Amino acid sequence: MTGKFTFEQAGTKLKWLSLTVAIVALSACATTTGPSPIPGPIAETPTPTPEPVTPEAPEPETPDPGAGITDPIIKDVLTRDGLTPPHMKGRDLKRMAILLPFSSSSSRLRAEAASMLKAAELAVFNRDEADVVLIALDTGGTDGGASSAADAALKSGVDVILGPVLSRSVSGAAKRAKRKGVPVIAFSTDQSVAGDGTYLLSFPPEAEVKRIVDYAASSGAERFAFLGPQSEYGRRVLSAYQAGVKANGGELRGNETYDGDDITVMQGPAKKLADAYKANEQSSSTTRRHFEAIMLPESGTALRSLAPLMPYYDIDPDQVQFLGTSLWHKEEVVREPALNRGIFAGPDQDAQQNFNNLYDQKFGEDPSRLASLAYDSVNIGAVVADGKASSRRRRAEDGQGFYGVDGLISWGPDGKPNRGLAVYQIQNGRFVVIDPAPRTAPGPS
Repeated sequence: MTGKFTFEQAGTKLKWLSLTVAIVALSACATTTGPSPIPGPIAETPTPTPEPVTPEAPEPETPDPGAGITDPIIKDVLTRDGLTPPHMKGRDLKRMAILLPFSSSSSRLRAEAASMLKAAELAVFNRDEADVVLIALDTGGTDGGASSAADAALKSGVDVILGPVLSRSVSGAAKRAKRKGVPVIAFSTDQSVAGDGTYLLSFPPEAEVKRIVDYAASSGAERFAFLGPQSEYGRRVLSAYQAGVKANGGELRGNETYDGDDITVMQGPAKKLADAYKANEQSSSTTRRHFEAIMLPESGTALRSLAPLMPYYDIDPDQVQFLGTSLWHKEEVVREPALNRGIFAGPDQDAQQNFNNLYDQKFGEDPSRLASLAYDSVNIGAVVADGKASSRRRRAEDGQGFYGVDGLISWGPDGKPNRGLAVYQIQNGRFVVIDPAPRTAPGPS
């Protein structure tokens, strides 16, 4: 089996930002005699030296991509013909830049960026064709850094920009890309930065809430309640929950919030919700309950403190369906008895596990939380870049969507991710898929 790849990494801290420059250029042709799960270089073969040619004089109106850059190494990369290495001239290349916070002041973001870059490399390795040229640019985790990185990417002639991660960084990069007609496939969950050529490759809580409310309503729930934190995440979940309940013709009969993640701040709102639930049961001459489903958008220790308050205050999990988000998908959650039978929406773990295994085999470590998004972004970006520049947005908004290691995703003109999510139920200490994630999109309506 023969595998070829070309990957150009400019982990670039641009000179005009007083940062250092680091570039790694790799090119290899590998041959193996047995099956290998990851096509990659095992024995390098020398690349033939191309015949000397006299470069054509640039047309006067063509801007200099290296303008303002003094470092000769990075200037050489950015002034190549559309990021085309000499030995790849004549091929139908897909040119992409991935913008990540390699030098962020946050150690967590730096580690995330490093893992995401490895995943992007893995995607390039695993492609059947040597048709992707990728340049990695450092945003520094700042607005200005993201804008400068986007400028450098656009000057170098990329077809698609992948990233950034932070919503404020996405906004600056997207404005510049829009002027050049270059699509941006970003990793932020903030849906306010999507649209007009910017597409979010993420798992926003809104998509998970819609999926679980739709499922609960299809199973017969008509009356809903909410008990969650007054955090930014809690407010986003509540807003999506209200919209989902209304869209399904349901009614939100209870809405209580608390400030903090300690059980002492949860008790009052939980009791108030339970009192309304029990009062309605006692006064009603019918068997219809005050609410049939309740959303608990918490995770970890906070969730394990909140959930037991429900049966403690006589909200029976056998009578009321507990709902959650993908934050529930943690091993410690299945050990909480109060959450048995609880349901939540999340990505297809089977598809993601295959990626996790490949990543571990290649790098000897577990991928970060967002690494799979970087992997998918390379393959989706290659599809978007394949063809006329004027049709890039049409290809990104193809109603059939894209199926990757995180499952199905499709976009409309608003750029918000339409995710194919599975519905999981906690059953006696296990996560069980009770409604599989779709593998194909319905297409345009």
